[in-house]
Amino acid sequence: MLNEKIRNLRKQNNMTQEQLAEKLNVSRQAITKWESGAGQPDIGNIKALADVFGVTYDELLSDGEICGRDNVSRTEFDIFGESDFEISFGCVKELDITTSDEEKLLVEVRTDLTEKAYRLAKVRLSAGKGRDIAAVRIQPDLKYVCESTGKPLTKQEAKQHLYVRVILPTAFADKIELNGDADILSVHDITEPKHIEYDGKARTARIVNIRGHFELTSGEDMEIRYDGSAEQLDINQLGAISNLYLAKGAKVNVYNKGRACDLVFDGYENNADAENQVELNGRKTELTVRAE
Repeated sequence: MLNEKIRNLRKQNNMTQEQLAEKLNVSRQAITKWESGAGQPDIGNIKALADVFGVTYDELLSDGEICGRDNVSRTEFDIFGESDFEISFGCVKELDITTSDEEKLLVEVRTDLTEKAYRLAKVRLSAGKGRDIAAVRIQPDLKYVCESTGKPLTKQEAKQHLYVRVILPTAFADKIELNGDADILSVHDITEPKHIEYDGKARTARIVNIRGHFELTSGEDMEIRYDGSAEQLDINQLGAISNLYLAKGAKVNVYNKGRACDLVFDGYENNADAENQVELNGRKTELTVRAE
């Protein structure tokens, strides 16, 4: 249960309710409600809780246990100038992308298996196509032998056990290109304007507190949860049926520029005069816009 995880993680991190409330900029009474189950944090506070506790969004919300220290590997790279980042991450359960003021790139791989994370996924950094492009490769090794069956995990089986978090340097990350296969894509707290492109598979996308232009391209049906923070969000899909959930208070103009695409509003009153835009592109896609 979420309330139990919040309470246990707070205690594991030696925090009082007051200290946790101060970090999240909420009241102590809010923490008490979350831990007792009398209330639940919204999407922004769940993301903040995950960041404070050093876990992924999915780990916090899932029914499983939080990964232990032996199941986490961290790789750091010093970045010395402005770069475009190409991040290829193979096949994972969750990809979490954010930025920080550190002048380095941090890649964190977690697993809920008994095997150490670094044995399941290799992390490489190369010069890419040019001197201003940093190409990051996070590729699952897929050689883990399942204890119950004695057989190696398949690609899809391994995907359910790998969580990848990438922290990029705010000052040096200009364009961010993401490519791979993830059940959950979480992009958050990118506070300076960036151009972000995602091209791959994703069943769920969570987009919170970002600036700039985000192009989200996926051929799968998607559940997109969005707080309306980016100046431009492009949703590019082919033959999909997807839902866009807008956070309470979000004011965006959602419009259709796709071919044979349907845009449906269910509980959200579109704001045609809003500065921030959501553009539906692609072909034969239905997007339903809902208010959370």
